[in-house]
Amino acid sequence: MKESSQRLEAVLMEGLQHNDEQSLAALMKLYYADLYNYASRFTKDSGLIKDCIQEVFISLWQRRETAGTILSPKYYFIRAIKNKVLKSLHKLNRKKVSDELQEEYDFFHEFSIERVIIEKQISEEKADKLRKTLTLLSKRQKEIIYLKYYQYLDHGQIAELMNISRQSVYNLLHEAIFKLRSLWHTEFVTEY
Repeated sequence: MKESSQRLEAVLMEGLQHNDEQSLAALMKLYYADLYNYASRFTKDSGLIKDCIQEVFISLWQRRETAGTILSPKYYFIRAIKNKVLKSLHKLNRKKVSDELQEEYDFFHEFSIERVIIEKQISEEKADKLRKTLTLLSKRQKEIIYLKYYQYLDHGQIAELMNISRQSVYNLLHEAIFKLRSLWHTEFVTEY
């Protein structure tokens, strides 16, 4: 499945380089929901999110001749929307975002555990406890879990996107998983 998706991306990016507006439209259709969902983790301003997504694609169209240099379109779009949203928030004085304060932005995500409920057939009570456990993670831990397990980015892409070293990605991911396991174990072992 991933391989066919990569082939489709390559075909669309090549079409984009040849001034094919349909390729741009197909890329927008392919990534719009993912970009909107990711951007909504930083702000709930729907209008701002839509404007930022539109600006990302306009920018891509304006630089379409160089589209062949984009090795991972999904990563490119996720990084571009994050940068665009954070810059827009900064310009609107809604948040102070700088290189030093990069960790200070909000990252909202309600983890979808429906899949976990179906796959593991756990009770509704355990699902509520899992949701509560996930809320105990730091903003950066929530973001890294989202990027790794919901957007399927590799460690290098996550490092660039979060402006941290690759080793920090491994460490942060390990800490997040360890914290989830220990909280989960503490919550359920003590009660049952």
